[in-house]
Amino acid sequence: MNRKRKFVLPALFLALLVCGNLMAQDEFDIVRKNITGSLVGEGKVKVDGFKKEQQVAGNWKDIDYKDSSITRWQPIKHLQRIKAYCIAMNQSQCCLREHIVSGLRYWLAVSPKSKNWWHNDIAVPQTMGEILLLADEAGMQYPKALKDSLLESMKKGDPYKQTGANKVDEAIHYLFRACVTKDRGLMQAAVQQVFEPIAFTNAEGLQTDFSYLQHGRQLQLSSYGMVFLMGEYKVASWVMNTSFAISPEKLKLLHTYLTQTYLKAIRGQYSDFNIEGRGLSRPNVLNKRTFVPDGYTDKANTPLVLAKKLYPSDTTQIAAALLRISGLQSPGYAIDPYHKHFYKADYTLHLRKDYSFNVRMVSDRTRRTETGNNENLLGKFLPDGSTNIQRTGGEYFNIMPLWEWGKIPGITCRDFADDQPTTPQWGEPGSTGFVGGVSDGKYGCTVYDMQYNQVSAKKSWFFFDKEVVCLGSGIHCAEEENITTTLNQCWQKGAVYVQHNKKLTKIDSVATIENPSWVWHDSIGYYFLQPGKAVISGENQKGSWSSINAAYDTATLHGKLFKLFIGHGAKPAHESYAYCVVPSIGLSNAGKYPVNNIQVLANTESQQAVVHKPLQMLQVCFYTAGFVQYGTLKITVDKPCVVLVKRINTPAPEIWIADPGQQQNEITLWMQMQGKKLTRKVNWKDADNRGSSVLVNWH
Repeated sequence: MNRKRKFVLPALFLALLVCGNLMAQDEFDIVRKNITGSLVGEGKVKVDGFKKEQQVAGNWKDIDYKDSSITRWQPIKHLQRIKAYCIAMNQSQCCLREHIVSGLRYWLAVSPKSKNWWHNDIAVPQTMGEILLLADEAGMQYPKALKDSLLESMKKGDPYKQTGANKVDEAIHYLFRACVTKDRGLMQAAVQQVFEPIAFTNAEGLQTDFSYLQHGRQLQLSSYGMVFLMGEYKVASWVMNTSFAISPEKLKLLHTYLTQTYLKAIRGQYSDFNIEGRGLSRPNVLNKRTFVPDGYTDKANTPLVLAKKLYPSDTTQIAAALLRISGLQSPGYAIDPYHKHFYKADYTLHLRKDYSFNVRMVSDRTRRTETGNNENLLGKFLPDGSTNIQRTGGEYFNIMPLWEWGKIPGITCRDFADDQPTTPQWGEPGSTGFVGGVSDGKYGCTVYDMQYNQVSAKKSWFFFDKEVVCLGSGIHCAEEENITTTLNQCWQKGAVYVQHNKKLTKIDSVATIENPSWVWHDSIGYYFLQPGKAVISGENQKGSWSSINAAYDTATLHGKLFKLFIGHGAKPAHESYAYCVVPSIGLSNAGKYPVNNIQVLANTESQQAVVHKPLQMLQVCFYTAGFVQYGTLKITVDKPCVVLVKRINTPAPEIWIADPGQQQNEITLWMQMQGKKLTRKVNWKDADNRGSSVLVNWH
């Protein structure tokens, strides 16, 4: 009996081992088929053109293999063409084995290199991995020595040393190599590294407020945030229904970032220019139409389609986004009122069905929009309170070559004769601490205590349903240039009108108006809440893509831009501005708009406060300890903060508070209302949550 057990147990163990190996092999086959299926399913490729031009040695004459450019690196086209060959073979177009083998041998022989590590450590090994997987899927036979050399050449980069999107990118080609070699240990390590960034961090990556930072705490909701989304969703779709599958907890975090952050920053099919990082200097980058495949094919390799597949319980948000981005529904379709300040990223989103109005700032906790790789050469002032105002979504699409970069929408800046270069590279730390906002999820107030490039200003934005009030105070600069605050600079669409001295005038070119009442353009009204000098321009401007990104065309472009700004003069001291933007109003109603429903209670260097009477709402930026009073309501605070008060005409107001400086453990707030006096101490016990909005509990 005992002797039998000696034979039975090893046999059983051997059977389990064989079964486990077969299962592992089957899983590798599943993953390979998912990867190659996504590549082959993107559409029929055309290879006849470059097939005819390929040389006997395997190269192409139109590719400079000695090119080492940091962007638009030429040699990568060689691998992309071989990848196209492999896709064509999987689509049963023709046998291209000899072209593929000669091309791969030539690549190994010349071994091109870029000065940009990204091409060498990410783009090349990723494309090589796709080639090898596609060749295996097509059943292509080629020398083992060649395959081994190609696999060895893929051993570039180290995902363990990377963060965020770069970690994901490098881990993906490790996954490809594991799949080709059927190395389970390597596959487990690669998948672990891919999914590791789907977690909150105080370093680069996904933040606790669901913003996304990369390159030293720099706002990257799209750009690197998009690479993060794309990589995670692709890998999750490849390994689903295997032992390598993403966990439900991480999938939920990923889905939340996609739906509650990334998609919120897209209006129609166009993203907010503020979320693209240095990528905003690339043509067409704001257009996200490629997210939506024609016919909504489930084989499409786009984040929205993959998210729909991986998270089937969400039957509304992704479906609505697909319809908006495709143009099958209006930009406001299924948009609910939404307001959020991302206190980790110094960014505010404000959404309504008729418009979006977002603000980008920078603090000493974050970094300014970067230049690098000769991109974003002129975006020096991008994070200084730039405002993205969208109705249709395309108001800023491909406008960047023509922009006057000292008059980015929303910023207060010196009026330089020439656009100023962005320095230093890879993001400059912010220079001020009091930057933030308060929000209840629907309304909010945002503040930016600006101190940059010898200009200081206290800038704030007060967000309601139909209006956004913009205040500035303490504007100071000792330099020679005039100082301006720009209300907008976008593509001109239709006529521009100004109301001045009760007279409505159409503006055809450039006009300087003293104390205008309001300006109207493209269904947006700009109402001036205090006297000042406004300049309105509807002229043609010119520029080139190469002026903002050295890798692109030097051809001169022309276009007609609408530009509206306030002049504060040279060497201003204690100057201010106050205006209200109404983003959805026809010209016939512009003069009737009840802008007096909004009352500016204060616009000083110590306090900025606005009341919206119909909404019964008070919003206050306290730059110092102090109080604000409206009717019988009095709010007093002992430290700088931002306060939102709702139901101000009732015995029980609702109060939200935030600390933009993120320095206070506790703020004391006193409320006096209809003879009642209450005191509350608001605590931020967790330092990681400083900057977040807190509902004051009066019970």
